[in-house]
Amino acid sequence: MILKIYRIIHLVWTGIFAFYISIPILEQGSMERKFIDEALFIVLWIIGVFLLFNKKLAKYGFLLTILPFIFAIFIYIF
Repeated sequence: MILKIYRIIHLVWTGIFAFYISIPILEQGSMERKFIDEALFIVLWIIGVFLLFNKKLAKYGFLLTILPFIFAIFIYIF
């Protein structure tokens, strides 16, 4: 039960960053070449959500859902 609650909390805070990355895509309304990277991270986050609740693949789910957060850090640093 505690692990499911942790997974849900993890999804909420990583989902916020995934939405943050998707804001330029939503503002433009189109998929230009420079936004393909952002869309890729959103797709990886969604795949990670499905893997997160699979017992055998949960570790990969945690990794894929944290990728938008790491991407946002690199945006702010560089």
